Amino acid sequence: MKKRISLLLVCILIMTAFLTACGGDSEGPAGTGEDDQVEEPDEKQADEDDGADKEEITLRFSWWGGDERHEATIEAIEKYEELHDNVNIKAEYSGWDGHQEKITTQLSGGTAPDIMQINWNWLTIFSKDGEGFYDLNELSSELGLENFSDDILDFATVNGKLNGIPISLTGRCLYYNKTTYDKFGAELPKTWDDLYTVAEKFDEEGYYPLDLDSYSAWILAIVYVEQQTGKPFLDDAGNLQFTEDDIKMGLQLYQDFMDKGVIPGAKERAGEGGDIPLHELPNWIEGKYAGVFEWTSSVGKYAQPLEEKDQELVLGELPLPSDAKSNGWVVKPSMLFAINKDTEYPEVAADVLNFLLNEPEGAKALGTTRGVPVSESGLKALEEEGLEGLEYEGTKLVLDNMGLGFGPYFEHTLLKDIYQDTIDKLGFGELDVDAAAEHMYESVSEALEEILEE
Repeated sequence: MKKRISLLLVCILIMTAFLTACGGDSEGPAGTGEDDQVEEPDEKQADEDDGADKEEITLRFSWWGGDERHEATIEAIEKYEELHDNVNIKAEYSGWDGHQEKITTQLSGGTAPDIMQINWNWLTIFSKDGEGFYDLNELSSELGLENFSDDILDFATVNGKLNGIPISLTGRCLYYNKTTYDKFGAELPKTWDDLYTVAEKFDEEGYYPLDLDSYSAWILAIVYVEQQTGKPFLDDAGNLQFTEDDIKMGLQLYQDFMDKGVIPGAKERAGEGGDIPLHELPNWIEGKYAGVFEWTSSVGKYAQPLEEKDQELVLGELPLPSDAKSNGWVVKPSMLFAINKDTEYPEVAADVLNFLLNEPEGAKALGTTRGVPVSESGLKALEEEGLEGLEYEGTKLVLDNMGLGFGPYFEHTLLKDIYQDTIDKLGFGELDVDAAAEHMYESVSEALEEILEE
């Protein structure tokens, strides 16, 4: 028995020694055990070390607007700076008055900000050859250009160079006072002929299905002619595409609208308020002028006074003949973000814009202070927040109907003066349709020669 126990003890001792020998390296200087593992650097410390090596970057960012836009943009900038502690963004903002003149001086003097909010038609002033601003095609990955359709980017492309990013689009839509239409048992117009039919139903003196100031009247006339001809009034290069007969067709529509009671006559409208904006006129607020052809970005100021009177403004349809050669929609960017071609930090500037336009946090901070965003991801972020209203409805309609394009030269001051002067002379009977068409055709042609030579 004792012999067996002794033999067992010997075996145990041998196995213990064997196991110790096998595992002995785990505690040695060259071992692989826990005590000898390479210590990983502290992640927080590593981040701090990396941050210490980051270049301090300052960008200047200019825009115009009201207090709501200023506050929203500053909030978005601060959110970006929180995520990028080495980037400082200096805000340079003001009201609209004098802003273009300021940018003109800065661009000519080489002191322009790194990031600029610009108007679409400024491209015809500052970048006729496409060289006025940084070509954003070179910053595609930083900007997230995949969030914008080619149709949208085309608005800001000059000679193949992407001069800016459209922040939002605005288009001319017809909006109607449904309360007034219901009063007369009239359906909202869907065709051009429907407008005449509704005018007959509005059988109470002083009531009209629609109101048009002189500028809006010409734009709606263009819609009608584009549908008939398939031609834009001006192309993107500033060339007149309408013939004198085309212009006559549009002016005849305006004359017919006055003659058949679709809109108040020029004399009647002038007698009520002269140059007072439509949304401030008693006849609008009381529902007598029951429709407006306005930019989606401006519809809020028309809806508000009606809501205060328990009236409802709704989005209508743009009349479209079955044989139309174009849908005639008038669409343009509300404004653009551009990058200074001489900026020292183009990639960082592009990253800022990507945050503002495409990242949910930035897009939510800006909201609709520059209109309903056209970035797919930015719009989605606001929709998830419950985006709604007339501007949103109109913008969705605009995005589905891009039309022939508006042309950045259309709103040149010289041309706008001609449109309004011609419509006024026709409305007050100083010119008939034939003479008015000749006057506009010759005046626009001469003005375009002057503009394109600048």
